[in-house]
Amino acid sequence: MGGAAKKRVIPQGSVREHLHDYCSSTSIHGVKYLGDHNRPPIERLWWLIIFILSMVGSGFYISKVWFKWSNSPVIVSFSETTTPVWQVPFPAVTLCSETKSRATVFNFTGVVRSNSTDELESVLRKMAGDVSLVCDPHVRFDGEKFTNESTMEILKEVAPSLENSLLACKWKNNVFQNCSTLFTPIITEDGLCYTFNMLDASELFRRPAANQMFESRPKSNGWSLEKGYEPGTPRETYPNRALDAGTSAGLFIVLKAISADFDYYCRGPIQGFKILLHNPAEIPSVGERYFRAPMKQEVLVGISPEIMKTNEGLRSYDAHVRQCYFPSERHLSHFNVYTQQNCDLECLTNFTLKACGCVAFHMPRDNGTPICGAGSKECMLDAKDNLRNKDLHFSYTKSEETACDCLPACSSLQYDAAISQADYDWISVIKAYSENETEFEGVELARLAIFFKDKQFITSQRSELFGSSDFLASCGGVLGLFSGISLLSIVEVIYYVTLRFWNNIHRRRRVQKEEHDEGILPFHIRH
Repeated sequence: MGGAAKKRVIPQGSVREHLHDYCSSTSIHGVKYLGDHNRPPIERLWWLIIFILSMVGSGFYISKVWFKWSNSPVIVSFSETTTPVWQVPFPAVTLCSETKSRATVFNFTGVVRSNSTDELESVLRKMAGDVSLVCDPHVRFDGEKFTNESTMEILKEVAPSLENSLLACKWKNNVFQNCSTLFTPIITEDGLCYTFNMLDASELFRRPAANQMFESRPKSNGWSLEKGYEPGTPRETYPNRALDAGTSAGLFIVLKAISADFDYYCRGPIQGFKILLHNPAEIPSVGERYFRAPMKQEVLVGISPEIMKTNEGLRSYDAHVRQCYFPSERHLSHFNVYTQQNCDLECLTNFTLKACGCVAFHMPRDNGTPICGAGSKECMLDAKDNLRNKDLHFSYTKSEETACDCLPACSSLQYDAAISQADYDWISVIKAYSENETEFEGVELARLAIFFKDKQFITSQRSELFGSSDFLASCGGVLGLFSGISLLSIVEVIYYVTLRFWNNIHRRRRVQKEEHDEGILPFHIRH
């Protein structure tokens, strides 16, 4: 043996032997040098430092991959193909006159200023209290805290009728002298309005009490918000759809108002109509999102559909990660169809009921739910402001129990509008045609045209930007680049830590038992 190097003997079956066995057999780069006790210490230290640096580098870049996977897994992109306009419904159009009470029927201003207390005046003041619910927020009127369905009947009675609001209509070049063929009354937060192309109440609501705000409409045929029009749906269907772009395929309306009916105390200096475009499965929020059609003006509205769809592959993701709800994920108590607008309205309804002990006349409700009267107007306005503040607080803290958490629907439909207007000198037209001007004495008109701007549009889609397979591939690439680790390398570690380690211990004990039985000293204490 003389000058030969003495090899270090490692006890058989020990942990050190197990580690030495792993280091000499593993496929991870550089590790075998760590377990080679015949290498100089400086080499083993060098490889230890390199191995630690490679693990730190791997951990750093894997943490970046994890952050990307957990925070940005969804991308919104445009569809590769265009969609023709006949594949989406024409928007539901809701019109609301700024005249809430016709002065020739019920003089709201006169009753508010009156100090009379006789029995007849008390009835009129009750009516004035009901009308004040649809006036500007600063218009307050002392009244009862609660009311009943008679409020809606009064609002219908004193508001301009459909015949006195819509003089003529044209849909896809078909002229309707009676616009009731196209429009139906609806009770909104603005009082009595008229809507076109909206779903029937039985398809929108779960609760029968809410149907009292609507008059019946045609049932939908082959259309749903999630799937759109089914293949084979007839050309003429409901909700109505435009078959082309341009004014000839759209909706024309001549709006009418009688100047003697204007009441400037309730709604201020602006007279005319509020216009809201919304998808047919949505309750119109006229008080929040609208544009105006002033009298003596022609308003042209070129619309572009904005459709957002969501890939089914995102269904396994948390709704807050993908930022939308599938229909089966969010149940609304009052509505059959989930949309963000319907959810917001239901949340406001519940919050108002909790804060005021009643709900506004236009809100969905059960049969036994109290309806707020004029005496609760301030409470309802405060509840709306408080809920808005709580939603803002929730967006920062994610901890507010009363937050609505009304994410968009994963399949949503909205309409972007480009609006232009010009003077509508209809009186000069009547004179030019030598018509009898006295028939229009005291009448003011406006004209509204709504149409699709383009024949095709591009839809948007949520899809998976960085899924589990991308995460695994990126992690594998990082580990392979820094240390040559693969999936089998990880399996190998698990094998050595569990099965191989247990087998070595079991084998060691068996050998020791056999040696003991034979009366032979164990090998590891021999010299």
